[in-house]
Amino acid sequence: MIMSNRTIARKYTLEREIGRGGMGVIWEAFDQVLRRPVAVKVMTPEHLTSDTARRRFEREAMAIARLRNEHIVQVYDYGIDEDCPYIVMELLEGEDLESRLAREQQFSPSTTLALLRQIAIGLEAASSAGIVHRDLKPANVFIARKEPGECVKLLDFGVVWTVFEGSDEDQQAVAGRTIGTPAYMSPEQVRAVVPNHLSDLWSLGVIAYRALTGRLPFTTNAIGELFISICTDLSPPPSSVVPSLRSGFDGFFERALAKDPAQRFQSAREFVTAFAAVSEASSGPTKILVADDEPDVALMMKLHFRQKIRDGVYQFLFADNGESALRELRRHPDIDVILTDIKMPVMDGLTFLGHVPEVNPFAKTVMMSAYGDMGNIRSAMNQGAFDFLLKPLQRADLEATIDKTKKQAAELRRNARLDEENKVLRQYTSAALVERLRAIGPTIALESETLMATVAFIHIFQFIPAAKAMPPGEAMRLLRANFEMIVPELLAKGGVVDKFLGDTVMTVFQGPDHLSRALSACVDVRTQVAAVAHRAGKCSSYMRRICIGLSTGQVLSGSVGSQAYGRLDYTVLGEAVNAAAHLARTALPGEILIDAAVRDAAQGLFEFEQADARSLLPGGPPVNVFNVVRRGPAASPAEGAPTVSVATTTTLR
Repeated sequence: MIMSNRTIARKYTLEREIGRGGMGVIWEAFDQVLRRPVAVKVMTPEHLTSDTARRRFEREAMAIARLRNEHIVQVYDYGIDEDCPYIVMELLEGEDLESRLAREQQFSPSTTLALLRQIAIGLEAASSAGIVHRDLKPANVFIARKEPGECVKLLDFGVVWTVFEGSDEDQQAVAGRTIGTPAYMSPEQVRAVVPNHLSDLWSLGVIAYRALTGRLPFTTNAIGELFISICTDLSPPPSSVVPSLRSGFDGFFERALAKDPAQRFQSAREFVTAFAAVSEASSGPTKILVADDEPDVALMMKLHFRQKIRDGVYQFLFADNGESALRELRRHPDIDVILTDIKMPVMDGLTFLGHVPEVNPFAKTVMMSAYGDMGNIRSAMNQGAFDFLLKPLQRADLEATIDKTKKQAAELRRNARLDEENKVLRQYTSAALVERLRAIGPTIALESETLMATVAFIHIFQFIPAAKAMPPGEAMRLLRANFEMIVPELLAKGGVVDKFLGDTVMTVFQGPDHLSRALSACVDVRTQVAAVAHRAGKCSSYMRRICIGLSTGQVLSGSVGSQAYGRLDYTVLGEAVNAAAHLARTALPGEILIDAAVRDAAQGLFEFEQADARSLLPGGPPVNVFNVVRRGPAASPAEGAPTVSVATTTTLR
């Protein structure tokens, strides 16, 4: 047991325990050589015999040492003293975010924004270095007292994932083990897939939600139910928890806590910019930013538009150079119209114009310049300026230009909202049809074609009997929770989810190596379902077994339904589809059933075992079928399997 007054590495004298992390005890200590206070993290005795824990402890030290950033705790030294690893870090004074939230319960949007901005800087630095924290939570966010104010620091990289250095052993260890703090884990962490920075952004979203509302977005005491909620349920809209919050926060958290990582904010900077836009947005006057170093311009604007300013139609903000204009733009993300001179001190108008889209993609910029500056005006238009005004400004021209620019900015914002609505509608549309329409247009989409493909049916075993004992809403939630695990694995191998047939999902794989990709996906799905069910515990509602059928061959793809009544579906038909459906129906729990043709095509790359003969048609004769056991020694998950030649496409009109 480590005691106070012990000296580590003959130079760091431990004085008092100040905290505990996942694998170590943190001490306030004194560096006898440099004569300064430090923090020393010493591995706990129960972890000393674990080689994995030692590697993780060393990795934490190396990861933090690489991240020289104001918002990440700094590492001074690392070593092993009497067979005990230690990390020497800067000593911080203050409190962690968990303690502050416990005391204050809830933050204002402006306070939350200030906090998020600093966390985001640290996360951006980690992401740029290929580092994923994996345990971002309030207890690992420290609010340090600094001059002239507080400084947020990210702590405890004990379960850090290094993207560029993750070993095969590490990747195998991810599956089957919960890494992180459950309430702040992303759906990817629940499914134990290899993480990336988008997982940390999910955790940041949970922190922001708790700071704003005083509660977690997903709350339940049972870990299995919590996992289902994280992967399936929508978080309660913040405005329903705290009515005083703007409804814009509801849309923000729909994206911040999107189950699909591709639908989330893709960087910490984008996350904070969007949060700032909601925090500072209002339904008040149109905000117009005027950047010009001539004082007369500001006076003229106030005089020309004094009635609209008085009536709350327009609100003007002024800056005397491009640099101060950028600061105003960051402070007011709801600015719609920018009027900027070209020639200004510190930062000219053309340079300022180049930075505008980074800060506010919706604002439209109008350049102002004299008659003799047409060359610069042309450059500005080429760089994306919306319009230009010639000095001296004419009142009628100025009013018409502002009105036109305001409408264009409003249209951009409206289109952005429509895009969000379309994302919701696309969830109810076949991905295959969407891609086909994008590629060849809506009229051609009614045509059909024949092609080689592999079809997989994945059936959740005994879901219907289990659902009978549940309320309807709970049964559908459970079904979605299981599909939330299954679908990502299918998409990761290039599968297209054709349709959901009750408790069964039909997926089609086309293109090069479609058979091997389909087999790999099914093996991964089976492993994933078993792993999550194991981690969630025996009392979890997750179904533990699935039945899979898979077949390959020529299929007919195209639109079916009633065009006259506007009800069409895009799907594939053929013997391979029927065979896969019958194989899934007859498969036992945990089996991936295939026929002899599939076995022969993938021989050597996957291991198979002969299953009992099954009748694939009602009343039909039993036929030989095979169960996919695992990938074979001749192929790794990354190598793919034999290339199945794709037949020449035949278009049927």
